[in-house]
Amino acid sequence: MSTTLLGDWFATALFWRPQVALLVNERTLLPVYLPLAPAASLLDRVPDAIASVLRRHGVDDATIAAEVVAMSEVRIAPTDNRSVVGVMNEFSYHGEGVFHAAPVDLEELSLRMSQMIVGPLMKKESGSPDRELAAVLGAVGRQQHPSNVIAFPGSYRPDPAPAATSRPPATANVFQLKVTIKNTKPPVWRRVLVDGASHLDEVHEVIQAAFGWWNSHLHQFEVDGKEYGVPDPDGDDWGPPTIDERFVRLDSVATVGSSFTYTYDFGDWWEHKITVEKILPGTGDTSVPACIGGRRACPPEDCGGPWGYENLLAALADRAHPEHRRLSEWLGRPFDPEAFDPTDFADNLREGRLAAFDD
Repeated sequence: MSTTLLGDWFATALFWRPQVALLVNERTLLPVYLPLAPAASLLDRVPDAIASVLRRHGVDDATIAAEVVAMSEVRIAPTDNRSVVGVMNEFSYHGEGVFHAAPVDLEELSLRMSQMIVGPLMKKESGSPDRELAAVLGAVGRQQHPSNVIAFPGSYRPDPAPAATSRPPATANVFQLKVTIKNTKPPVWRRVLVDGASHLDEVHEVIQAAFGWWNSHLHQFEVDGKEYGVPDPDGDDWGPPTIDERFVRLDSVATVGSSFTYTYDFGDWWEHKITVEKILPGTGDTSVPACIGGRRACPPEDCGGPWGYENLLAALADRAHPEHRRLSEWLGRPFDPEAFDPTDFADNLREGRLAAFDD
């Protein structure tokens, strides 16, 4: 089935309990989950399900009405579009985990999964279906993709690609964050711009790139007493369960003036205070993410946290210090604690994403 703006929709059956139908839009990779039963009325129910999800994404009524009219004729056909089929497999796997982890209706599941970063959209720099939908809606009237096909796929998987380093914001909001490493004197801090639609795993990437961390240790966010990060696949988290950061947008947990904590390396315990200084209107001249300010060099990895770093600086500055030779050899390079260059950000971000892709 196709719409005038979004193009073909692909469909598959998910044999969960209860059984679910999954639709994925070819152009935006936007997912729509709906009950499979009764199967005889599925095609009749699809337009309303798509319209309802589009409405929840903020699509205006006139655009939705035009899309529904275009769905009046349906043709069933097979597909070998590997990118879309692979994304459907991802939505099937991750969606089932979210669906069964906590009570959630299928429309809410559709919204949550639309925030998931998917490989094919990284080539377009949007990253997730909700952002791609926003980008397409911004291009209404420029390009149309009429047809009337619902395609039923097999089980291929796509090959993802690393994302670009910056892009125009997908939303109208750009968050200006000040990120300060706690217990450093003088304080080590960075000021960054992040799209409000960014998920917390992307905020993590930005922080790593802004400071020059290597992203070689675990991390977590703590916002209003809740922990966000990468859940333990074995379910061995201590205390309350860790909320998956990949499905949580920055603008859903933070606003102007709010502060929260980001901790990197649970051994050295580099705790960062993040403050939302401003929320700025996104414009065509704004590229995010970006690092626009900061002070002092990032402490070396594995130096023992803030107190180990303080000892390291004392030893490096004093040739008579008993640890001077050992720590100089351990560091293996000159180190200026006052050095900071914001132009390193783009290279750090690119290299970090390429490293993650290679893994």
